[in-house]
Amino acid sequence: MLTIGVDVGGTNIKSALIEVGDATKADTYKILKFISVPTEAKRGRDFVVANIIKSIEQFDWKDCGAIAVATAGTVDWDSGEVTYATATIPNYTGTALSKILSEHFGKRVVVINDAVSALIGESFLGAGKKKSESVMMFTIGTGLGASLLTGKTLDSKTIIDTALGHYILHDDGRQCTCGQKGCAEQYVSATALKRYGNENLYQLFHTSDVAQKKILSNFYKDLTRVISRSTELYSPSLVVIGGGVIEMSEYWWQSFLKEYRSKCSTPVSPASLGNKAGVLGSVYASINGVFKNQ
Repeated sequence: MLTIGVDVGGTNIKSALIEVGDATKADTYKILKFISVPTEAKRGRDFVVANIIKSIEQFDWKDCGAIAVATAGTVDWDSGEVTYATATIPNYTGTALSKILSEHFGKRVVVINDAVSALIGESFLGAGKKKSESVMMFTIGTGLGASLLTGKTLDSKTIIDTALGHYILHDDGRQCTCGQKGCAEQYVSATALKRYGNENLYQLFHTSDVAQKKILSNFYKDLTRVISRSTELYSPSLVVIGGGVIEMSEYWWQSFLKEYRSKCSTPVSPASLGNKAGVLGSVYASINGVFKNQ
């Protein structure tokens, strides 16, 4: 079966044409074509929705059996509506994305949260596929997503969008797009790292500058604190870390592990699907998930 998976982030929309042989077997999910285009998030909901449609239309979608979308924002599992989004995408809250897209394409369209989608991808097709039924995933990108899978059945009861990206990590800290101050994603995200004046994260992770090394040290400590809080709340048996920053893990993972293992005992693993986790996870969910109104 041919499918299309879409991953809507704050910076880019990634989409893929995916062939699925056996819906339950990881090795039969094959990406045939993969593209990435700017989200243009700051231009608001209508531009973002239009860009999602354009990204899908770059494939021969009429021959596809399913269209699956992972998006930033809190998404109602059963309806595919964006029930809450920060100012990263203005006016996105309340967008009935599943309904809008299904009416446009005349096909069933499933929409889920992007952190949840990455979690599903890694749990069933990636790092956690043979290790655990209780997997928690942190997605470090433009923001910080954190979601939990508590069982092998994919429905609204087993998937938890923890919103730990907006856990108050530092009291009266940096202003967040959600309106609070000190949220974790203001310290643990690619956006947070770039705030220090180095848009090239590769250079930051290779720095010999003492001040820059202190920035990285604080990043590892903050990430460890967020994970430690999550294990206290949810007791996962495996933590997976993904998102754009993990693509450079060969330059920072061991330094992070040194800090992490001094504070936490829960097994932690880098994601294995890279920037494909969202598109693969959304497709896997659309085929194997249980939804009431999608």
